Amino acid sequence: MSIAVIGLLLVAAISGLGGWWLSFNKPVEKPVKIMMFVGYFWLLAFVQLLLIAMAYFGWQHLKV
Repeated sequence: MSIAVIGLLLVAAISGLGGWWLSFNKPVEKPVKIMMFVGYFWLLAFVQLLLIAMAYFGWQHLKV
């Protein structure tokens, strides 16, 4: 498996666990918890991909 596929699977796993952890203990109904999980999942995935892109951009421009 290529490093890109492994990285994307890792981002999805971290986002899934983080979304579940952030929405698990909220005292709301089940459909609301599911919507909160989806929102947290995509928020965490976007933030991770943004950080990876910024690190890659910085690495490319700071490399001698």
